[in-house]
Amino acid sequence: MKRLVCLLLVLLPLGASAQARLDSLRQRLAASRPDTSRVLLLNLLCWENATRDARSAQAYGRQGLALARELHFRLGEVYVLNSLALAAYVQHDEPAASRSYQQAIRVAETEPRAGRLLSLALLGLGRIANQQRDFAEGEKYFRQALARMQQQKPASASDIGMVQNHLSMLYYEWQRSGLPAPDSVGRLSLRYAGHALATFRRLPPDAKLASCFSDVALVYAQHQRYDSAEYYHRAAQRLYERFGERFGQTQNQLSLADVLLARHRPAEAVQLLRPALAWAHQLHLSGLEAQARQSLATALAATGQGLEAYQQTRAGQALLDSIQATERRQDLTRLRVQFDSERQQSRVLALTQRTQLQRRYLWWLGGLLLAVAAGLLAAGVLGWRLRRSRALLARQNEELTTTRAEQDRLYALIAHDLRSPVVAFTGLADLLTSYVERHDTARLLRLGGRMRQAAEGLRGLLDNLLSWALAQRGELTPHPEPLAAADLLAEAAGLYQPSAEAAGVQLVVAPEASGHLLADRNMTRTVLRNLISNALRATPAGGRIELATAPAAGGGLSLLVRDTGEGMTATQLQRVSGGAPITSGRSGAAGLGLRLSQAFARVQGGRLALHSQPGEGTTAVLTLPAAAAGPAALAVPDAATPHAAVA
Repeated sequence: MKRLVCLLLVLLPLGASAQARLDSLRQRLAASRPDTSRVLLLNLLCWENATRDARSAQAYGRQGLALARELHFRLGEVYVLNSLALAAYVQHDEPAASRSYQQAIRVAETEPRAGRLLSLALLGLGRIANQQRDFAEGEKYFRQALARMQQQKPASASDIGMVQNHLSMLYYEWQRSGLPAPDSVGRLSLRYAGHALATFRRLPPDAKLASCFSDVALVYAQHQRYDSAEYYHRAAQRLYERFGERFGQTQNQLSLADVLLARHRPAEAVQLLRPALAWAHQLHLSGLEAQARQSLATALAATGQGLEAYQQTRAGQALLDSIQATERRQDLTRLRVQFDSERQQSRVLALTQRTQLQRRYLWWLGGLLLAVAAGLLAAGVLGWRLRRSRALLARQNEELTTTRAEQDRLYALIAHDLRSPVVAFTGLADLLTSYVERHDTARLLRLGGRMRQAAEGLRGLLDNLLSWALAQRGELTPHPEPLAAADLLAEAAGLYQPSAEAAGVQLVVAPEASGHLLADRNMTRTVLRNLISNALRATPAGGRIELATAPAAGGGLSLLVRDTGEGMTATQLQRVSGGAPITSGRSGAAGLGLRLSQAFARVQGGRLALHSQPGEGTTAVLTLPAAAAGPAALAVPDAATPHAAVA
């Protein structure tokens, strides 16, 4: 896990002499003023010392953090928090590193310029999760960091390569851990290692490329491809030496020694491990030093130097025990500080609560009275709302009952109106069978006209049903225009003249029909066709249907359809006006077509009325707004397709 630390060191460029750089930064710090530039200098010193002198790094970081917060320099605060997190992580203080990274994320989310720093903080949390073997959580943080870096404009190839390298190492550690893992972790480790390597090869050689080489070598070693692992370790070693990156060089030599041991070359491993051990001791990196001693003991034992191997093993174990004891002391110290802080907070809270209790006692009686008054008011409001809700519920129940009754009537109308065409088709089918069996060609040919007539009736019923549905949904909007009443009546009479002659009924337009309507042409045509169709069904052979006009009260004009059928009683008239189907005349009922006609009359601002007496026929009166005669009214009506068909 400690292998991931070396990638952090490449975020700032290192020259040939790191010590010269540190001296230069200290000189600039001594001459700086307490402003934002000083915050950035303190951050650089914290970052540079993170792997060299942890105490100095933390001191510089705390100074920079305090100054950034005093100056409200939020970008500098994010910088310093990330540097402090690195220093804590290198010293294996994961809780402190995690807190610093989380604070950096919270501040960065409020600072638009801190997008890259936010991605680096996510990267740090992923490293900590990886260190704690919570690989799923680490993968989540790494992928969030990668997505944010890819969205930045312009995207940094170096940063993207770094995250890809971290993902490769995460899958590598996951596979090594023995914990339950997806089957694809090995493949993903190689895949992201290749991506990172391809990304860094497009950039000038630097310590990042060295770190990528070293990590790729670890992945190859995991898959027992030791020749490739040794090649990339030695390539990384050359780059680390070139850039003077001692920490990465130490880490890489330890890993290269493991590869040499796996290839049964312990003597070469000893030559690498001795300087690596010295460097780890110089850098005060106890964890790396313990690892170096353990690896050196293994190599010495393989070369037959058992006594020195035993000594190195004891020294490494003692160092590990020291590290664990230090960690335990740090944990106890943190717990003690937390306990003291919580106890002090409890005392302050107790005093505050006592003061608040005294104040509350003074207001208690007044509050009680106010609560009683508010309760009475609330009870009154609730009672009023309850009464209003009951009234609303009663209205809704009534409306629901009315709607259900209307629905039942509509179903009855549809079933009733569909029955006649269906019965007609049934009779025609029987006639067709009979004529075919008797080879009666003449009657068979005439049967086509009757079938067409029945089909037209069924189509008209369906058109009426569609128009009724549109009218109920409010999707039909009238477009009134001046219309000549005589022309409308003549057009409707001409349309039904063949049917009237076939039924033996005289269909005429009164000579005195005149006047102009302000109405929708298609809706008015549909109403007239429905009324004439109902009249034809109600009038027996030898009867008469007359179309006429008459002035209406309030400046309107009425269109009349009179038939000499058998008429209706008052009960029948009330039923048909309320929407119930009634059978009359020869072959049908006044049903859906009449309801549609009533709806079209209402939507145009008019009305439709029926007048009938038994034995005296029926008169349908369609009253619509009148219009003065003008050029538009004198125009000959076109032969457009009717808006709705006959019921």
